[in-house]
Amino acid sequence: MADFILRTENLSKRYRILPTAGRGWRGNQRVLVDDIARIANRIRGREFTEKRISFWALKDVSFEAKSGDVIGVIGRNGAGKSTLLKLLGRVTEPTAGRAIIYGRVGSLLEVGTGFHSELTGRENIFISGAIIGMSRAEIKRKFDEIVAFSGVEEFLDTPVKRYSSGMEVRLAFSIAAHLQPQVLLVDEVLAVGDASFQQKSLQKIKQVSENGGTILFISHNMSTIASLCNQAIVLDQGKVVFELGPVTDAINSYLSGVAKRQLAQLEETRQEEEPGPIKISAFSIRGPDGTFLETLTSGAPMDLQLDYKLQGPAPIKDVNVSILIKTLKGEVIASLDNQATIGPLTLSNREGRINCHIDKLPLTSGNICISLLVEQTGRLVDRIEDAFIGDIDRGGVYDRRKSSDNRGWVLIDQDWSVR
Repeated sequence: MADFILRTENLSKRYRILPTAGRGWRGNQRVLVDDIARIANRIRGREFTEKRISFWALKDVSFEAKSGDVIGVIGRNGAGKSTLLKLLGRVTEPTAGRAIIYGRVGSLLEVGTGFHSELTGRENIFISGAIIGMSRAEIKRKFDEIVAFSGVEEFLDTPVKRYSSGMEVRLAFSIAAHLQPQVLLVDEVLAVGDASFQQKSLQKIKQVSENGGTILFISHNMSTIASLCNQAIVLDQGKVVFELGPVTDAINSYLSGVAKRQLAQLEETRQEEEPGPIKISAFSIRGPDGTFLETLTSGAPMDLQLDYKLQGPAPIKDVNVSILIKTLKGEVIASLDNQATIGPLTLSNREGRINCHIDKLPLTSGNICISLLVEQTGRLVDRIEDAFIGDIDRGGVYDRRKSSDNRGWVLIDQDWSVR
């Protein structure tokens, strides 16, 4: 047998799509005209040819995975991550290239994948096992473990169409992990489950790896990738931009690309003001080890770094920087302001960096955006809306409450006792 479990050779997937003809109703107008033309040509006995363009969702992806590898697949939305897993899971056929896999493949690609909605959870367990090549006897041996892990005992004989998305994910992951696949494909659907189930799932993934299984794991949470995976690959626009290698290097490669995109977006989100003596040139959030953060963690330390350029001679005095943390609706959750702490700043260099350190982020999990304001002698000289848009994840015991709780936004250190 080969010394690898999984190998891809120039794996590619091409789709043919209709070019965009316009926005809003004009796009619908084109669809209506094409439909009328298609019907008219069919009546006349003619063929109607649509003008389509080729779109490569994945292009020339090659890597090799060995037994016990846990590989993180990193990339922004639309990078080709899910397409890669669908090709490996044989959900769709490649346009070019090939994948060589030794052994069973278990996949968890999206909520409800592989389930028949009219059948019960019990029936779907046997069907899913049979699909990946398990005998009925093998499934029966694992049945009690699967059900106990999923936590859907009470609904085992209920049609899956009546399950919540969280219940479907729990059962699907339990089946995929317990039927001993040699290759386990996990997309980001674990985020649908609650915190306790996510923790159980990550432990189970490690167990599958320790037993010799190979895992491909997609996530936008870099801390999860770093803690779970021993290698990673970075995709962008369907192509490999970081070959399979050490996780830390892959994460840094991806986040440096994120920082470059954010820098390009600064100009798009900059609010036009009267030309002032100071201009924001970059903004980033970094962890204690200096890596870029795309997802923040509740209760964790971080540095918010704002790079600036002076438009005239230095020094510039009486400078105030405000960092506004807001909900996606625009409501201000917190305001960080040097004026209220160390007083006005004096910028002595033509270029530099202003750093705001937070020992322990006192915010609960949720989605936030950050805006930047710079004032000089009380006059607003630069403003950037939505310089950062991202998530805050739970930080262990610091935010242990369920996401369904009405917990507000701010976490306050507490000391409870009973007398």
